[in-house]
Amino acid sequence: MIVIPAVDILGGKCVRLFRGDPNKNKVYYEDPLEAAQILEHDGAELIHVVDLDAALGSGQNTDAIKRIVENVKVKVEVGGGIRSLEKADELLKLGVYRVIFGTAAVKNPGLVKEAVKVYGSEHVVVGIDEKDGKVAVHGWTNKSELGYLEFAKTFDRIGVGALIFTPISVDGTLEGPQTEKTKQLVESVSVPVVASGGVARIEDLVALTKTGAAGVVVGTAIYEKKFTVKQALEAVKNVS
Repeated sequence: MIVIPAVDILGGKCVRLFRGDPNKNKVYYEDPLEAAQILEHDGAELIHVVDLDAALGSGQNTDAIKRIVENVKVKVEVGGGIRSLEKADELLKLGVYRVIFGTAAVKNPGLVKEAVKVYGSEHVVVGIDEKDGKVAVHGWTNKSELGYLEFAKTFDRIGVGALIFTPISVDGTLEGPQTEKTKQLVESVSVPVVASGGVARIEDLVALTKTGAAGVVVGTAIYEKKFTVKQALEAVKNVS
């Protein structure tokens, strides 16, 4: 399993949100690039960047993303407010490794299908943000009527590179991940599933590895120094 540390950007700063609430944010770094470089130095092979302003429709942090991509040597995936092929194209041309469609995937699955056709599966990911069994949209502020498992199967058929699964109820809480829901999703699709949300301890990483998840996005636990990227990588290496 790959460990993917997160850099969430709000107002140009590296923050973490509590249960997806932009009003409950904690700033960890004034400059997101500093966070990314520390994560790279600690052994990250892929960094998960979210433009929260773009997701919420309140702005863009494209310049910050560009600086990260240009100043780290590892791969960077980006999500948040990607709702057109033009936006995906802009980010991929900056050197982003893969783009994550969230709200756009709910509103317009055909857009994701087109992106896979144009850029290839490897560079296209769908984020599934789950709330009460349904898919949440618009920076988690609204809940759709789509069940998350059925929704996932649509993109399994389209053949995206991965699904990033975030149960909002635990995100940023350090209350532990939703391993059962993650396992259910892993067993429902053939594409790789990346778990996200709630990780607080090394044991959580081990538990998620056992679900069959291909990767895990970790944010708050690293920023709150519960464990390092290096310790996380070590922990998941030999889980059977």
